[in-house]
Amino acid sequence: MKVKDIPQHIEALAGAVMTELGGDEAPHLAPTASPEMGDLGFPCFTYARALKKAPQQIAQEAAARLSARIEGEPLIASVKAIGPYVNFTIDAAAAFALLIDEVRAEGAGFGGGGDAGERPVMIEYSSPNTNKPQHLGHIRNNLLGESVANMVAHQGREVIRVNLINDRGIHICKSMLAYMRHGEGATPEGMGLKGDHLIGHFYVLFNTHLKAEYAGWLGSPQAQEAQARWAGSKSAQEAISGWRKKNRQKGQPEPEPDEEALGELFRGDYQDRWFNTESELGAATKELLVKWEEGDAETIALWRKLNGWVEAGFAKTYERMGVHFDQIDHESETYLQGKALVERGLAEGVFERSANGAIVFNLERIGQSGEKAVLRKDGTSLYVTQDMGTATMRFEQHNPERLVYVVGDEQNHYFNVMFAILGAVTPQAAGRCYHLSYGMVNLPDGRMKSREGTVVDADALMDEMHALSLAEIRKRYTDLDEAEMVRRAEVVGLAALKFFLLNHSPQTTMVFNPEESLRFEGRTGPFCLYAYARTASILRKAADEGGLPEDAPVAFDASVLGELDSALELALIKELTAFPATAERSAAALDPSKIAEQAWKIAKCLATFFSDKDHHVLGAQTPEKRAARLQLIFATNRILKVALGLLGIEALEQM
Repeated sequence: MKVKDIPQHIEALAGAVMTELGGDEAPHLAPTASPEMGDLGFPCFTYARALKKAPQQIAQEAAARLSARIEGEPLIASVKAIGPYVNFTIDAAAAFALLIDEVRAEGAGFGGGGDAGERPVMIEYSSPNTNKPQHLGHIRNNLLGESVANMVAHQGREVIRVNLINDRGIHICKSMLAYMRHGEGATPEGMGLKGDHLIGHFYVLFNTHLKAEYAGWLGSPQAQEAQARWAGSKSAQEAISGWRKKNRQKGQPEPEPDEEALGELFRGDYQDRWFNTESELGAATKELLVKWEEGDAETIALWRKLNGWVEAGFAKTYERMGVHFDQIDHESETYLQGKALVERGLAEGVFERSANGAIVFNLERIGQSGEKAVLRKDGTSLYVTQDMGTATMRFEQHNPERLVYVVGDEQNHYFNVMFAILGAVTPQAAGRCYHLSYGMVNLPDGRMKSREGTVVDADALMDEMHALSLAEIRKRYTDLDEAEMVRRAEVVGLAALKFFLLNHSPQTTMVFNPEESLRFEGRTGPFCLYAYARTASILRKAADEGGLPEDAPVAFDASVLGELDSALELALIKELTAFPATAERSAAALDPSKIAEQAWKIAKCLATFFSDKDHHVLGAQTPEKRAARLQLIFATNRILKVALGLLGIEALEQM
């Protein structure tokens, strides 16, 4: 039996007894409200009708039978009825003996294993655009995808980590056009910039010129005519409705918008349409996209050069972040498969041609209204075109059991629609795609905007985390040489960043605070790193004193484990034994926050243990207690390292 199987083992015993008593449901164990009540328990309310007895009486009878049944069960110390509940206390020494056997046998694989499955799981994450550097939102995406892949692989599944580089489309052409008009032959080397930062500069520059062009157009007679047409449109009514809703939320009245308010609504709502109809920059950008899809040699050459610079910059960012991929796809290589898929679907009746010439999917087929374009009237691709083509290619290549997309929650509706369309045109994919939706990351001063250059890019944020960490290390560890301070600062800074972002469930929208993430106390990465480093220090000293090798600093002795009987020791054992089940649940839920929480709970119990004057390890009262506590520290050390590793955090042997 493994540690994670203990609850199921107890449930089976309890289920047999409840069946004997005449119960018609299997009990489901849950943690008790407090340690004094035991470790796990189940209520008896659901049995009252079948047994025609009060829940308290049922609990008493069940506890009596179970007490007799557990004689010879080393893992269960006691069973008792508390009101309508039957509660079990697990024998800590027996559970810990199982735990330390697993830790020693499994090493870095502790808490993993299980059913490897017949087919792989593919996880797509990162998926940056090659028109700008990656930013804070990409960091959350990268770290979430990497840690989820770590957790699923840890459970024994084959995982294919895949990145789809968004290297084509209208947004890429915007950066290209700005470079063509204003680049003057600039190169990353000549400008002293990473390639992604250089091209990001031109993306911002394009939008600066676009805003200026739009502002100039707004004063023209054409704009006045457009606003008059817009005023009677459905889009205008939707914009006015949104304006009224915002007023209500502010506690303001809801009158008809005046001329100034209507003008603001028009300007905000009409800009995208203006880009596609009136804008010179818009026309030039679309012309560039058509040239690209037609294979114009000059356009393709420029595109390859700029994208090469950007991807070289991305590679450096990934390496520093500790993110890697088994497969990198490019939209420029998959969109044609999407177009072919659309043509096939059109012939098979999955798609139809709309009045304006675009190819569309009728959303009534999936219980929604309207239609979704899958190919523009000019024959150019949309996101959904290439996404369907890429997914179909992956199912043909790998036949994954599950294809997981790590993408922000603003795309929830899109993925619901895309998966439905994909299933209609590629039945093999139906029901096997999953959107791991996550909330946005904001800063204390609000949301970021790529077009305006107000994002916090990934490289700059990692630099900031390094600098903040270095300042803290210099204050705390004055005897370190500069090179070692710099090395540790990089590890601690990244640990703080990763733990903060992964400590929240994926669906949570959060505000990232760099200073808060770097605290050495509380629920932070540095706090967990410090806990690990303290265990490593004790084990090194024990190895030196006992003449033992560093990779096996503690001699195993099960006979002394009964010495681990204090409340603080038992609390730490409880959190350690909870780790394997937590790792399994986290992988199933694709949620690293559960791992982060468990690592923090272990570190917190360890800090309380160390703070108590009666809980010395190397200076324990007796040789037996010293040996038992060393084994407790050994298990804590190894389990913390596994937990941090699943989060992508390097465990520092010394802080």
